[in-house]
Parts: sequence; C-alpha cells; structure tokens
Amino acid sequence: MDSRSVIFLEVMIAIAVVGVLAFLVFLIGRAVAQAKDGGGGGGAGGSGANRWYQYLLAALLLVVIAALAVWQFSTEGLLGQAADWRADGRAITFFVIMLVVGGLGLIGFLVFLVAQRSRQGPAPAAPSFAASSTPAAAPATTPEAATQPTPAGLRLLGLLGLLAAFVLLNWIYLPKAEQYSLILGLIYPASLAVALVLLFDKASRGWNVKDTAENFREWLLCDAMTFLLILGFLNLRQDPGGEEYAAMFWDVLYVALFFLIFWILDRARTRLRFLLAHAYFIALPILLLIWRAMKTIPEGAAPLPEISWWSTVWPFFFLAIIAFVLEIIVMLIQGSEGKQGLGAVKDTIFVAIYGILLIAAIPEAAE
Repeated sequence: MDSRSVIFLEVMIAIAVVGVLAFLVFLIGRAVAQAKDGGGGGGAGGSGANRWYQYLLAALLLVVIAALAVWQFSTEGLLGQAADWRADGRAITFFVIMLVVGGLGLIGFLVFLVAQRSRQGPAPAAPSFAASSTPAAAPATTPEAATQPTPAGLRLLGLLGLLAAFVLLNWIYLPKAEQYSLILGLIYPASLAVALVLLFDKASRGWNVKDTAENFREWLLCDAMTFLLILGFLNLRQDPGGEEYAAMFWDVLYVALFFLIFWILDRARTRLRFLLAHAYFIALPILLLIWRAMKTIPEGAAPLPEISWWSTVWPFFFLAIIAFVLEIIVMLIQGSEGKQGLGAVKDTIFVAIYGILLIAAIPEAAE
C-alpha cells in the first residue's frame, strides 16, 4: 500500500471512529434524559441542569480525539507504516479540506444547539383549581391503530446504513475496475431515474402551501442540480476506468449529497434550504477537484494539454460563493416576511450565468 493510500485510509478510519463515538455520546445523553423525565425529575429548569453529563462526555471525546491526533502525527500511524503526509501536496490539500469540513460541521452543530436552546420556552403553567373543577369534554373517538410519525433521524439512518454497506463492499471486496463498472452501470443510472421520478412527482402537485416565487426558485435549483448530475455521469463515462479508477467514495458522496439537498429543497419549509443549495454548488467544484486528484496517471502518459482558466472549476466555484453571499444578504433584507421575489430574480441570474460558464467551458474539438 502506497503512502497516499495509507494517509487516506487513516483519515477515513479516524472520521468513522469520531462519528461513532459522537453518536454514542448522543445516544447515552438522550437515554439518560428520557430516564430522568420518566422518573418525574425532568422539569423546565432541571432539564438544562441535568445535561452536565452530556457536556462531560463531549469534553472527554474531544480530549481523546486530540490525543489520537497527536499520537497519529508523531508516530508511524494506525497502520504501522510511515506516511509522510507533509511531503505530498495532494495529501496536504485533502487534510486542509477535511479540517474545513470539520470546522463547518462544528459550527453548524453549535448553531443547532443555540437554536434548540432558544426555542425552549418556559414551563407550562400548572392548571388552576377552576379549570380542574370544570367537567372535561368528552374524549374524541380514536382509531384502533393510531399512527405515529417516523423520526427523521431514523429514516436518515436507514439510508445511511445501506450507503455505508455499499461503500464497505467496494473497499473490502471489489477491485477498482469492478467499482468503476458498478458506479457507471448502477449508481448513476439509478440516481438519474430517481431524480426524474422526483421531478415528475413535483410537477404532479396541483396544490401547494408554498407561493409561486418559492416554487419557481425550487424548480430552478432542482433542474440545475439534476442537469449537473447528468454532466457528472458523462464525466464518469469519459474516464478510462480500470485499475486507475480510485474515486468510488467521492462519486457515492456526490450522489448522496444530491438527494439530500434535493429533498431539503423540495420537501422542507425552512428558509435556510436555499442557502444550503448554494452551499452545495460551492461544494461541487471541490468534489470535482478531489475526484480528479484521486485518478492514477499511468507512467509514460502524455501530459495533459493546458486549458483556459474559464474551462476550469474556479469560475463555478467563485460564482457559487457570490451567490451564497447574496443569498445571505437577501435573507437579511427580507427578514421574517417570507417573500421570495428578490431571491427568485437572484437565482434566475445565477442559473443563467452558470449555464453560460458551462458553455464556455466546453473543450474545443480535436482537429
């Protein structure tokens, strides 16, 4: 196993371990909180005071992660092989990207915690004697089998379980040539079919709780995302594949992100969904850069021809960043009014410029 493979495998193992430990901390904290609430000790003031164990477990987890990081970069690593990650520019780029993603995830988690605490209202007032003395209304007739909402986390974990099993199947069992065939012949065609079904399902809804401008924005961004998924499939078809293909994980991640953002745009009502969609457009050029960096160039191959800056990923990256910043400004201007007219104009211009850049990036035909 070469040095770059060792670095990649060690980083993936570290991410998996951290994710599992963080999920266990969440499960332990939730189980203890439910036990306290069931025992009658979970009041409005006690629920916040009884969470000290969650913060303690989280602090211990951070200490363990920091210790593992120091040990990892000061010794030969988890696999017992010397992997000088500082000597490889691609490894440094990958490490920086992982740090940025981890930092954004930590910031998002802190924002989520602050939002959850701000939503916690005061404890419900105890019923008065007058209210308790009045006869209660007759209970409504309940059906024999009452329906219960399925938690969104459980549904997401169900999909992530299959996704993790597929990735492990490729890593453990399949050679790179078989991975390429599976991604090219199964994952991308099935994803395109499901994407078309989702679009037809969206078109079949005659009534909607969202206004016209909001629906227009969703259609613009969902169509653009689906078209880029088609371009991703064509990009994979142009790859020679074989044993030089080493980007299975990034293709699967791209498809998973597509469906996640599509679902948030189409099904959710949060005002942040358009901001997440523009963050997705920022992530796409980065994913393409990593996908290209994972390719193994055979020895003796001819150098790639130089291309114009407009044919690289950077115009799309900077355009997505500008659109992301403009979306934040639009959200601040509109406030809590919920109007989407200004955002619809912005997204129309964004998709139009994106299309022009795609046309400009088409390589010239070889003479």
